[in-house]
Amino acid sequence: MAGMGVALGSGGARGWCHIGVLRALDEMGAPPRAIAGCSMGALVGAVYAAGRLDALEEWARGLTRRSFVTLLDVGFGQGGLVAGDEILAVLRRLDLPERIEELPMPFAAVATDMRTGEEIWLREGSLAEVVRASVALPGVISPFHLDGQWLLDGGLVNPVPVNTCRALGADSVIAVNPNGRPDRLFWRAETEREAAPRWTAMKPYLPEALRGLLERREAAPSYLDVVTGGLNIMIDRVRRSRMEVEPPDLLLEAALPDMLSLEFYRADEAIAEGRRVCEEAARAIGDLAAD
Repeated sequence: MAGMGVALGSGGARGWCHIGVLRALDEMGAPPRAIAGCSMGALVGAVYAAGRLDALEEWARGLTRRSFVTLLDVGFGQGGLVAGDEILAVLRRLDLPERIEELPMPFAAVATDMRTGEEIWLREGSLAEVVRASVALPGVISPFHLDGQWLLDGGLVNPVPVNTCRALGADSVIAVNPNGRPDRLFWRAETEREAAPRWTAMKPYLPEALRGLLERREAAPSYLDVVTGGLNIMIDRVRRSRMEVEPPDLLLEAALPDMLSLEFYRADEAIAEGRRVCEEAARAIGDLAAD
C-alpha cells in the first residue's frame, strides 16, 4: 500500500479533535490510506476506517454531563473506577464491522501489556474489543483481558503511534497530538482556570460512590486531578521522547489546555479545534498528499 497515513494520539475527551481533523482531510481531498490509533485515537480511527464517523460525531455532539455519567459503570473491584462495559456497548451500537480484517483500510490500535510493559499492536480480531483495550486508562478505566493478556491504555508507551502507522505501509504520516499545551501547564487551580465546566459541575449527576473523588480542600487537587494530571505529564514526556526517534512528516497539535480528560460532553469544542489545526496546515497536507 502506498499513500498518506495518520497516527491519532491519546488524549481523553480532547481526542474528539480527531473527528475534526479527519473531516478536514476528507474535504481537502486528502483522506488517509492507513490509520494507527492510541486510546481515543484508536476509537475515532476505528470508526472512521469503518465509514461510521457520521454516527460517532452525532453521538459525541449529543453528550451532556448527565448522559455522559450514564456511561460510568462503576467497577472498583475490576482495577478501575469504571468497568468499561458501556464503552463496548457504545461501539457495538455504532454498527461497526465485527473484525479489524473487515475494514476497507489498514488499521491498528496500540495497547500496553500490563505484565511486561511491552507495546502491543492490535491489527486483527474483534474491532470493539481492540478499541476497548486501547482506552484502558490506568486508575480510571479497568484493564481489558484480550488473547491471554491484561492490556492497558497504549498512551503509556506510544501516545502518538507514528511507527505503527508506517508499519501499516504509509509512505508519509500525519501525527495528531490532542494534548498540545501552549502554556506548558498540566494542572491549574480553580481560581486560575477560565470559566468552563469543571469536575465539580458533574458532581450532582455522579453515582454516590464517585462523588468523593471530586472533593478537594481549597485549591488542592482532587483525586481525578491527580490521576489524570499525572498521566498527562508522563504521556507528554513519552510522546516527546518517541517523536525524537520516530518523527512524523507533519505534526498537528490541538490546543485544548482548559479541557479536562473526562469532559467528553465538550465534543463541539474539540472537533472545531481539530478542524482548525488541520486547515492551518492545508498547504503542508496538500504537499504530502501529492507525493
